[in-house]
Amino acid sequence: MKKIALSSEIYQIKRTELQALPIEQNVFWDVKSDEIIVLLDEKGEDKLISGMEKVKTSSEEFLPVRMAYHTYPAFQAFFINLIKPIKRKFYKVFPKAYTTTLACILENDVMRGERNEANAYQWTNKKWQISREEAQKRYHDLYNSIKEHGYDKKSPMLIMLNRKFGVKDQILQGHHRIGICKSLNVKEVSISFWAVPKSFEFMKLLIKRKKS
Repeated sequence: MKKIALSSEIYQIKRTELQALPIEQNVFWDVKSDEIIVLLDEKGEDKLISGMEKVKTSSEEFLPVRMAYHTYPAFQAFFINLIKPIKRKFYKVFPKAYTTTLACILENDVMRGERNEANAYQWTNKKWQISREEAQKRYHDLYNSIKEHGYDKKSPMLIMLNRKFGVKDQILQGHHRIGICKSLNVKEVSISFWAVPKSFEFMKLLIKRKKS
């Protein structure tokens, strides 16, 4: 039996985008919450399932949102997350993109390291490796594009929900754009989500938090 899992992090999402979502109140799950929660759908038919009154009455431009998705019982998810090739077969892809703030992404500690001109496109996987010249060209092209035209919201940064140990959200794609947006003081960006099955909460004990 599939269950509903929640993102490990809260995302600041533009209120007008939340107001445009259809409301689904007949969602049966074992979590009671007064948070604003969006149930992600693989066909892009996302729904607002909690916090409707906050979305309706708030005057804030961005509102704190928890993302939800259908998953498997934790004991199944635990074993799925142990082996990467198996884990990939259970990836869920949600196509709808949302506007958020760059500050939200940085504060959520979802990055797996910073990318800049010095280490751009340097991958440990040999099949992805490119020359230093090509790496610098790619970086400069991206930098100049964002500097001249602003952030392209049609190319959202990709966040994998519960990617780390099945319990912690992490960026899957977008490290270079995040670094460039930070250096250019870009305030708003777009994000979309993938997800893996949600594992046991005690797996969070294995995660090292960044030093404040």
